[in-house]
Amino acid sequence: MSDKSIEIDFGFSVNDENGKQVVYERSDTPDHFAPVGTYASGGGFDLAKRSTLLSSLVDGTLIIEVRMRLTTPTKSVPPPFIPENPVAQMIQGVFMDEKYSDIVFEVVGEEEPKDTSTKVAMAAVTFPAHRVIVMKGSSFLAILCESLGNTTTPIQITGVSHDIFRLLLSYIYGMTISNDNMKLHAKEIINAADMFGVPSLKLEAEARLVEDTVITIENVMDLLVYAECKNCALLKEAAVDFIVDNKAEVIEKLSFANAPGALITEVLATIWRRELNEHIIDSSNLASLRISELRTKAHGKGVDVDGSRETLIAALKSAYEAELEAARAMPLPEYDDDDLLDDVDEESDEELEEE
Repeated sequence: MSDKSIEIDFGFSVNDENGKQVVYERSDTPDHFAPVGTYASGGGFDLAKRSTLLSSLVDGTLIIEVRMRLTTPTKSVPPPFIPENPVAQMIQGVFMDEKYSDIVFEVVGEEEPKDTSTKVAMAAVTFPAHRVIVMKGSSFLAILCESLGNTTTPIQITGVSHDIFRLLLSYIYGMTISNDNMKLHAKEIINAADMFGVPSLKLEAEARLVEDTVITIENVMDLLVYAECKNCALLKEAAVDFIVDNKAEVIEKLSFANAPGALITEVLATIWRRELNEHIIDSSNLASLRISELRTKAHGKGVDVDGSRETLIAALKSAYEAELEAARAMPLPEYDDDDLLDDVDEESDEELEEE
């Protein structure tokens, strides 16, 4: 279908029951096809004698083959070029740009040599940054920036390596951390994101850690302790799932002396949720949902997604209750008595007309 006219060469042919062409007729001049929605008058010509056509019937059917081709190829019009919003790229472009920076972070990194467990301080590395971007991307760095006031004194950062802080800062500027860095430094990124208040990065690194980690009898308790310490609900859920799936081996080989205090409750709750979901699939029952489902709902309600299962459920319930209270507080529409009577009369008249 087209809204423009085209010109074509066309021809007709008739074949007999053996496939032999007995009639062929071609137009002498290109024919003009009008665009869709318009009317063009037709015409006619003598294709062949009636006797010839009758003798060419195949099981009582006259088969006419139509051949057409464009005489002038249609020009394809490219869609208009609409550039993407350049703001995100512009923000990424000023990462580590000293010219327009208005704040500097001085990171005194630490490293752990292979021959000792004692961390050694490294030479400080400076990171020029932009106050408005950093304050919007990190709650902890926002506090540090506010405490600094309008001075340009470098802000000292400790407890994180140079490389990890650079990754964290690049993420705040809208960049994506590579898969290799996520895989190699997932725990370090979780630690930094947790410390500096960048929850979206923490959850991304946690998801990669869960995806890339093979949970075993040997590491499940360490993962549980780490998940409890850093409030990593998804990692904790994965570890508890492993314990429930391998309960016989876990009981035989593991000691729960150093396990998080709420571990037994978590295990029992996981078993209960599985039994519940086998019989009832109800997304409104928050207690039966997985962590990813709870986080998705929390994000949709504008609720903080970085929290334990209990925190997420409590926050969602509060959000639902707030919505319900807001709905109850909405004033009912006011109607004039005469308007109500008019509506009733109109409905009665319509019912009488239908009868």
